[in-house]
Amino acid sequence: MEETRATKYGRFLAKMLNQFMHAIPTEYRWEYKTKFIQELKNYSFETRRKGSPINSGCVKELEQFGEYEHKNPELTARIIKEGIHLMYQKSTAKRVLESLLENF
Repeated sequence: MEETRATKYGRFLAKMLNQFMHAIPTEYRWEYKTKFIQELKNYSFETRRKGSPINSGCVKELEQFGEYEHKNPELTARIIKEGIHLMYQKSTAKRVLESLLENF
């Protein structure tokens, strides 16, 4: 099966994150990766039509954060999720997230 644009993007995100993990001290990597993946899996694929009320798929992931802290795996995951939320099609977002998790 041919790799789609979305799955390629997810794969590249995973490669970038795998390289980022080398900046995390070895003794914390497993815990960091576990918390990161748990946060990513909280992504909501619920769609919303224009004009419909806000639902669980309308999340402003970074609203409560002021600055980036690389030691916070949940925040790192929320940054990735925020980028995925900005995609127009939830089906595309799902392919990106699945590819990222598969390759991470």
